[in-house]
Amino acid sequence: MKIMFQQQVLLLFGFALITGLLGCGKAHTRKLLLHKTWHVVDVTPPENGNFDIEVSRAAEEMKNGFYSNASFTFLDNGLFFTDFNGKTDTGRYAINPGGKIISLYPLHGNKIYEQIRIRELNDSTLSFTTVMANFDMVLHLKAY
Repeated sequence: MKIMFQQQVLLLFGFALITGLLGCGKAHTRKLLLHKTWHVVDVTPPENGNFDIEVSRAAEEMKNGFYSNASFTFLDNGLFFTDFNGKTDTGRYAINPGGKIISLYPLHGNKIYEQIRIRELNDSTLSFTTVMANFDMVLHLKAY
């Protein structure tokens, strides 16, 4: 009986520790991400060991086209704003436990339309992977 109780206490302690660590990651991401305007400075294909000229060209076209003059702003009420060459859009976001994945939703609706995976995040730099039109890419952003 005593061993079973010890196992239950250990299991609960482990669960609480994991939950706490995941919550710390989410809080840290929120602290660094929110209330800044993140400007896209580069678009690159993810490093997979092989150089592909077509993928590199597609990344360059995205950087100089769709993502030129693009920015993102995340607010603490779960809303985000994007600006693509003067056209503003709004949506909702959720930072997943652990703080490494951000799910993006339309302003009205609950279906995820994009998930971004954070690669790097500090006070002034954000990079994440995303897929757009079957093109896997890394966006590099700076906070100004």
